[in-house]
Amino acid sequence: MAKNCAQCHTNLSAPSADLWEKVLDKLSSGRMPPPGSPQPSKSEVAAVTAWIERLPGRIIHSDPGRVTSRRLNRAEYNETVRDLLGVSLRPADEFPLDDAGYGFDNIGDVLSVSSLLMEKYMAAAKQVSTVAVYGHPAPPRPTKLVRFMTKKSQDDPTPNALPYAHRGAIYGRFDFPVSGEYEFRMRVGNYRPRGKGKRMTELFRKPTLTADEQREMLELARQEYPPVKMVMTLDDATIMTEVVEGNIDYQYAHGESVARAKVTAGEHAFRASFPEFADLENPRDNVNLDGRRKLFIDYVDIVGPFSPRPEPPASRQRIFTCPEKTPACAERILADVARRAYRRPVTKPEVQALTGLAAIVRDNGDPFEEGIRVGLQAILMSPNFLFRVEPAHATAQAINDHDLATRLSYFLWSSLPDAELARIADEGRLRQPGVLAAQIRRMLADAKSDRLVENFVGQWLGLRLMDKRKPDAAHFPQVDDELLDAMRQETFLFARAILREDRSILDFLDGRFTFVNGPLAHYYRIPGVRGEAFERVELKDGRRGGVMTHGSVLSLSSYATRTSPVLRGRWVLENLLGTPPPPAPPDIPALVEANLGTAASLRQRLEQHRLNPKCAVCHDQMDPIGFGLENFDAAGAWRERDGRFPIDSSGKFPSGASFSGPEELKQVLKAQSGLFVRNLTEKLLTYALGRGVEVTDRAVMDRITQRVTADGYKFSTLVNEIVMSPAFQMRGKSEGGKLATR
Repeated sequence: MAKNCAQCHTNLSAPSADLWEKVLDKLSSGRMPPPGSPQPSKSEVAAVTAWIERLPGRIIHSDPGRVTSRRLNRAEYNETVRDLLGVSLRPADEFPLDDAGYGFDNIGDVLSVSSLLMEKYMAAAKQVSTVAVYGHPAPPRPTKLVRFMTKKSQDDPTPNALPYAHRGAIYGRFDFPVSGEYEFRMRVGNYRPRGKGKRMTELFRKPTLTADEQREMLELARQEYPPVKMVMTLDDATIMTEVVEGNIDYQYAHGESVARAKVTAGEHAFRASFPEFADLENPRDNVNLDGRRKLFIDYVDIVGPFSPRPEPPASRQRIFTCPEKTPACAERILADVARRAYRRPVTKPEVQALTGLAAIVRDNGDPFEEGIRVGLQAILMSPNFLFRVEPAHATAQAINDHDLATRLSYFLWSSLPDAELARIADEGRLRQPGVLAAQIRRMLADAKSDRLVENFVGQWLGLRLMDKRKPDAAHFPQVDDELLDAMRQETFLFARAILREDRSILDFLDGRFTFVNGPLAHYYRIPGVRGEAFERVELKDGRRGGVMTHGSVLSLSSYATRTSPVLRGRWVLENLLGTPPPPAPPDIPALVEANLGTAASLRQRLEQHRLNPKCAVCHDQMDPIGFGLENFDAAGAWRERDGRFPIDSSGKFPSGASFSGPEELKQVLKAQSGLFVRNLTEKLLTYALGRGVEVTDRAVMDRITQRVTADGYKFSTLVNEIVMSPAFQMRGKSEGGKLATR
């Protein structure tokens, strides 16, 4: 250690127990000494690690740890309300943003409660309880409920405008208040330039046209711009198909198109587009020289309801499980909802308090339903609903079945236990042989496991940042909001396939398949995919494969105007391998960006930058990874040149491993699969527990990674081992018998 470590680590003279654990972890994983430094032999490393493990006073026991009582975060609140009462509202979207810790927003230590959040809780409880009992109020007559506008450009700052699409599409979601018929009224922006022929010019200049001349003018427009089919869908079902003729007056000649459809109350997705535009090789073909789209859906008005069906909301049937309007029924209804909302059996005083509120409402002359609504509002304001509180104990011990069921459901579904899981917890059978494993299989197969992909993978890979870190529209004119949404959808579908098909987690590094639609396939130069629907494709050319080569990740790990081998290398080290480099020293000069691509390539400038020994320590680890991905530009498209310089995607690590191009780079990284498995284990364990992983979790981490590796890296094995671990099934002791906080 004096030979290899003391030159840099002066704090090894009097290390703490925690520090020894970090030293052990760094040595065991090969992260120290750093690449490029003289490396000790395997026998020397083994001797030192064995010595550390025998040190007196070292933490050798495994403590299950304890989680601060935590409130539901925004995603969990929305999903819990939906599953509890059957409403499609998303009230938590109006809550203040959740803070994040250790990379996730479900960490108990950072989920604080402000006065503003309490006000939002009160408003949400009243709104949700009202809609759950009575449904949305129906307008007395058909009315325009909302107008959805598209952005006018990629950089349009208009708030709440729908995504900008070069191909002219408009798409979004809307929560319909009641079941009935609704009209979708759309205006098509038709800015295709009129013909410049002599006859067209003559006709256009005439103040009035005869019927024959109007037909002639339309035929001339058709010859220059053939009719285009516009399609509108609701939840992917076609509700309108219409032909948009060639333009003759260079503006909104088409007027409004109207589609009417029967819609059930609740949230639905709509989309209006020109499907044949999905196969444009260059989406800018639909953009005029002035930057205006030639043909696009300008807005969608939703009008209705027509012929409303005054049926009770589906949520009402879920709530009113007792048919009679009696105090006994009120008690049964509120006790049932409270039991599910509190995620445990309710006590008699809790039920009495709720039924007492309902009785006061009835005594004041309000109907039975209003008493239930007020009771629901009280439930939604209760700390037993808003917070996940586990009993504190003076010694470490297993949590009860209800808390275990709650941990499991919020881990996999971001919501409360369903009826089956709650029933098993009530019966005390969750820990019987095979029962918990069967529930994990069932829950992963359920559609609600998509929430694990959205909330875990979305934060682990940083996909939630895509709206804030977009490629610059001037530098990457082919990229629009619709294409970025397709990139995000690609990564979501890819991760979901790993989960649903129980594939190897190493597919995250080098999965030889992906999901693309026509526009994304054209952008990636993948042949054979047309249209707007996503298709699964096998990847054979070696260019793409794994999340590193997804457009979502490549754009996130770049600057808005150019690639950054440094950012990409750091992203891989931090997010995939769990070996982030230290922050750069404050006195390091910035990279010279002048004349990049003309006087020098980015690679040449970075090589000059690395001549500084202070820079080389970290950049020797980061830059080679980024060089291997330089064939992808800052928006994820394949390229062969950086300005006037050919791309050199070769690299060499300080360890001696060399490669050329992304295919060989992935093989080098897969050779370090142990680092990836351990990192993903730590990330998913952190997300599952709602706390950071500590040194006392080392034994649990080691056991999980060993079993995952031995079982072919299956995703289900990783989930199973986390759920079966003491860290997940137990709670550490609390000082003084009080609830522990960190």
